[in-house]
Amino acid sequence: MLTAAILLSSRGFAPRSRKMVTRVTILVFSGGLLAAAVLAWLRLNTQLIDIPTLNAWLGPPTFLLVTLFLVAIWTLGGRNLHDVNQTWRHRFVTVTAWAALLSSSAFFGFPYFFGTDGIVLKGSSFFETESLQRFAGFILGSALVVVACWGYVVSAKRVPWQLRALVATGVLGALVVPRMLLFYQQLATRRFVPQSSAVFQSVLWVQNNQAIMYLALGVVICIPALVAVLSGNYPIAKNPAEVRINRAERTSRRQFLALAASSSVAFALALTVGKARAEYVPELSAIEPSEVVGPELLVARELVDDGHLHRFAYQASDGVEVRFIVIKKNDVAFGCGLDACEICGPSGYYEDKGRVICKRCDVMMNIQTIGFPGGCNPIPITHEVREKHLAFQVAELEEMAKVFR
Repeated sequence: MLTAAILLSSRGFAPRSRKMVTRVTILVFSGGLLAAAVLAWLRLNTQLIDIPTLNAWLGPPTFLLVTLFLVAIWTLGGRNLHDVNQTWRHRFVTVTAWAALLSSSAFFGFPYFFGTDGIVLKGSSFFETESLQRFAGFILGSALVVVACWGYVVSAKRVPWQLRALVATGVLGALVVPRMLLFYQQLATRRFVPQSSAVFQSVLWVQNNQAIMYLALGVVICIPALVAVLSGNYPIAKNPAEVRINRAERTSRRQFLALAASSSVAFALALTVGKARAEYVPELSAIEPSEVVGPELLVARELVDDGHLHRFAYQASDGVEVRFIVIKKNDVAFGCGLDACEICGPSGYYEDKGRVICKRCDVMMNIQTIGFPGGCNPIPITHEVREKHLAFQVAELEEMAKVFR
């Protein structure tokens, strides 16, 4: 999407041909995205698409067309892209922008659509909490990128062509060159080209610093909006109408600067706090000691008198580990149940800030209902509260081994 914004902000058209250029641009962009979606679907559902082969077909043309586009905008220089009388130079920029847009939207669109496979993991449902959260993040992230790119396209038209060309070169280079290095490394692995330690180290650096690169790109796209505000040259107003026009233009530039800045902050939060939160996997607490005495399994009350979640396990005769949890409800009652439920299976429960939460569906348990059947509650098991121990029946735990198989 950022590549598309760069290309859109630099294409030329005469005022009288604006509608035609817009229609062709939409058609080209849609065609590239459709091709990417079809290729992603084929890769996910058939054996027809091999990703290294796909990169070999799409990568080099994209690199060449983007390079040709950059040469075009630097060669065109300060020519007005929106002249009434268009020349072959203006049309050359527009055509190279279209060609690069078609190729790059297919090339970069493929991993975008291919990534949708991670929204609903294998064996889970779309309506599970984690799936819905991933889907919401996918939609919100896409919307954020669209808004940020729209702000860039508008702001880029208000700055000198040198800055626009410089930003385009930096952004497109940062997006395309790492892909080409990775492609070269894949060819070197298959011994089609000589291996290069410099390329290998570059690929490693890119892979280890992707978040930093994306943060830098988020800052770079703010530059045109900032320059547009600081270096705005407005014509001298000769009447009240022109005064209002200048005032509206200044307001618009400040608004787009605010949009660019807020987008960069949102990118930074998404790549730091959001990424850490998305990759956070709650760990189940360690198994605590218990003792089998005859037909009973005993848990010392002093271990579970603190009101926190505690996890225990019994090794069934067939080797299956039967996990169960205990939490103190009040002075005389304990909530006891398997570390599993009838809905989510043996995924387990964890404690977070005094709350007991199902690891799979993120449903928070009412501690007072633990030990009762229903919903996502732990499967209840019988127990007896004694002066120094909680007693569980080994026979029942043996029977419950089927839940964990």
